[in-house]
Amino acid sequence: MRKSTRIKVGVLAGVAALATATAVTGPANAAADGANGCLTLPGSWKVVDDNTGETFLGSYHGSAYATAGTVNFTSPNNTTTASHGEWKQTGCGTYSDTDTALLLGADGKANSTITFQANITVTGRNTANFDFVYKIHGLDGSFVTGGASTGKGSRIGVQPR
Repeated sequence: MRKSTRIKVGVLAGVAALATATAVTGPANAAADGANGCLTLPGSWKVVDDNTGETFLGSYHGSAYATAGTVNFTSPNNTTTASHGEWKQTGCGTYSDTDTALLLGADGKANSTITFQANITVTGRNTANFDFVYKIHGLDGSFVTGGASTGKGSRIGVQPR
């Protein structure tokens, strides 16, 4: 092998190794630290309601550098469907979301909706505080009831086997 070929092969191997290292380590770090140095929201979260102790599981969709995206949450009961909504960044490490789910009656059919509006502060790489209100409306849009609560969130990370 000629010297120039060996140098090219060596350079390409070095670039490939750097690209692999970036691909492996980049997203894990980027998921918690955005381009502006702020803690980021995208990812999956386990949120425990401070008032009821109930656990909700949610995912904030978007790249590590996204400032807005979609959100889905599941409820701890079988009378609430998965919610669907959107989130956006409101400041460095702060976010808001709005998501809506159907509430099911004893017959299994939707009889009302519940809408959550949350202000979220990401307090660490894997922790966040959730401050939210909810409103329940009949399918005809009439207001039924509402309330407010807070919750503590922890990021659901990869757990090696």
